[in-house]
Amino acid sequence: MPTTRLEAFSDGVFAIVITLLVLDLKVPESPDRLLGQLADEWPFFLGYLVSFAFIGGVWIAHTGLTRLLDAADSVFLGLNLMLLLFVSFLPFTTKLLTTHMVDAGQRVAVVMFGANLTLAGLMSSLLVSYVARAHELSGFDPADLAWLVRQRWAGVALTTLSTVISALLPKAAVVFYLVLSLLLIVQPLWAMRRRANVFHH
Repeated sequence: MPTTRLEAFSDGVFAIVITLLVLDLKVPESPDRLLGQLADEWPFFLGYLVSFAFIGGVWIAHTGLTRLLDAADSVFLGLNLMLLLFVSFLPFTTKLLTTHMVDAGQRVAVVMFGANLTLAGLMSSLLVSYVARAHELSGFDPADLAWLVRQRWAGVALTTLSTVISALLPKAAVVFYLVLSLLLIVQPLWAMRRRANVFHH
């Protein structure tokens, strides 16, 4: 089937989920110590930044993939829905993380957040891997696809490692999540630029 409805539905989910994240940022009601009150909310700002960067990176990769698809089949649609399932769960695990980042529930919250990131990244990688095998769906160069598959699975491996680390060092894991999320934005943009340069030459 054509990819137009798949892209429209997916973009709608990404947009709603990334908007829901900002609702957990609280505006201090008292004018006293306004800067101090904002500083006290640092877990919520950090959680927002990590999740926004992660979802943005997944969306960029998803857009780059679907833009070059000639068609989508039932397997691709199913994998895409699974990706959206884990992406749409991120506002919950983000709030869990930010609420319990500095209390006794920190370890459980950080691990659950990491597991959510890992599962979303896994589904994104499976989408790319499936397209690499189903050559009739796209006009991708096989060499470019193989390179993209390796990059996506490397990201899943790093996210999985960060989730394991979070069970031992919860605070350090949050920093890893932030770095990985920023890489998820940079890597697809770099990949698009790389393909554009190859096409130009």
